[in-house]
Amino acid sequence: MRGARGIAAGAAIPPPPARRPYDASGRRAAAEQRRVFVTVTAAGLFAERGWRGTTIAAVAREADVSVEYVTKTFGGKQALLMEAMRSATFGRRGSLQDAFAELALADEPDRQVRLDRFVDFACASVVPMAPFVPAMVQGASEDERMRSVLDTARAGHVEVVREAVPLLATGPVHDDAVDEIVVLTRAETYLTFAVELGWAGGRYARWLRRAVGRAVGLTG
Repeated sequence: MRGARGIAAGAAIPPPPARRPYDASGRRAAAEQRRVFVTVTAAGLFAERGWRGTTIAAVAREADVSVEYVTKTFGGKQALLMEAMRSATFGRRGSLQDAFAELALADEPDRQVRLDRFVDFACASVVPMAPFVPAMVQGASEDERMRSVLDTARAGHVEVVREAVPLLATGPVHDDAVDEIVVLTRAETYLTFAVELGWAGGRYARWLRRAVGRAVGLTG
């Protein structure tokens, strides 16, 4: 007891061990992986089943998460489809206009090289996005928000082509050049070749280069 009283009266009590700072990076990484997995799962379902056949419940079931998680994370079916499309096309780089701006066509003096870059850009945009177009069109017929998204996407496509044509052409072009290239580079056109006619991606790219070149007067 004397020893105990001595400790209480005079001995210093050692401080508690310092707590290690909490590292949340692993938790954040796991959360991001789960989000990406749900996005990829939704992308597959939208491409396979379309707008009507893909429900929030179906995505949650296939991704092994709750319906509440999907709704809370993505906000709804329309937002989920858009996120799935972004992940399959431009990732997190931004919009179609942002991706086109990265080409910096005006900085390239050789218009044939500009044409190559534009065709590569078009293929990289259209080929992965094409499977989602039927879902977008179907959704636009039933959902006002999807209709607005589709209209915005189509307007953005026209804007990009309108910017590209003067950068590709060597001189004045036909009044219909912009409209022609819009049709040439639409996802529906690619789907006609790829799905209905069985064209491979390389054949489509070669055809697109010839067709766009003719429209802007670069090729005969």
